[in-house]
Amino acid sequence: MQYVDQNHKQESCRTVLDLTPDPVQVDRGGLNASGADFIVEYLQQQGVPYVYEVIGGMITRLVDAIHQQGRIGLISVHHEQAAAFAADAMGRLTGIPGIAMGTSGPGATNLLTGIGSCYFDSVPAIFITGQVNRNEQRGNRPTRQLGFQETDIVAIAKPITKAAWQINDPDQVPHFFQQAFQLAASGRPGPILLDIPMDVQGAEINATLPFVPTVEQFPALSEEIFDDVLRALSVAERPLILVGAGIRSANAIPLLRQLVDIVRVPVVNSLLSVDALPYCHPLRVGLIGTYGNRWVNLAVGRSDMILVLGSRLDIRQTGAAVSAFKANRVIYHVDIDAGEINNRLQGCKSIVAHLHPFLTGLVNVVSRTQR
Repeated sequence: MQYVDQNHKQESCRTVLDLTPDPVQVDRGGLNASGADFIVEYLQQQGVPYVYEVIGGMITRLVDAIHQQGRIGLISVHHEQAAAFAADAMGRLTGIPGIAMGTSGPGATNLLTGIGSCYFDSVPAIFITGQVNRNEQRGNRPTRQLGFQETDIVAIAKPITKAAWQINDPDQVPHFFQQAFQLAASGRPGPILLDIPMDVQGAEINATLPFVPTVEQFPALSEEIFDDVLRALSVAERPLILVGAGIRSANAIPLLRQLVDIVRVPVVNSLLSVDALPYCHPLRVGLIGTYGNRWVNLAVGRSDMILVLGSRLDIRQTGAAVSAFKANRVIYHVDIDAGEINNRLQGCKSIVAHLHPFLTGLVNVVSRTQR
């Protein structure tokens, strides 16, 4: 079962997901800004507190611009992987994309493990890599490398990013940065990689280039969906709510706690949602799966209905015998990514939705019914 209404655009969803940045004006005494100057001003206006990096030749313009601007903390680490994981942590904790930089070649490739962490854990982050000047790139030449440390990091990073772009037109710098911030934090969050040749960083740009935002749309949610879920919770003898990392990505932990206090259904959690409920909450059961608590897995095994919120139900949660996990129980699976539903575990009732508007609607409906 899957609830989809393609003909209606859900306005509450638009409110949550429309992260269109405001235009950035860079004052340079009437002159156009350099690409590096614009980037730093834009990062500051988006609320970025720190940039993590290891210095290298192809990012010196950016590092200098951050230092000259003086309002963003520049944190130099000993290895680009540390910069990538620091950006990962910043994105997880604040919801603002974390920023890490690396120079061309090994500096860029050293970021990849942290980029993968952001991609698989749905963390908003933007990775900026320097690249050799445009006239030093090999293009279609039959050679492995032309410029010093030239590496096609865009092609390497594409499989583990929401988007990876090389910016070769200086006047497109504002467009790509606006698009990167919006895409990183909207829908299912994740990392964006921007590869910027050194001469593009130094070129003067038109910093007022118009930007047309792309707002991710999701199927509308009708009250029928909420009624169906609440009915299933009420008729079940041993219902559970299973929460995953999506609950934090959607900034929906307060809504979850409000729902649990109303419906009084016990909650089990994945590793990345260990703090979805306070440790001492009477309805918190604990961690599910291979490394979870024995009593939690027993509770799952004896349940007759599970409402899954933002968890992909991977093998560390379900075990290899997915048919035994499913058994005869009713499972409602709510996720922003349709590809994660009825993937390993078949037979779930599918609800493709952003958790914030979903839980908002569920709380509103259940609150009305209990008046």
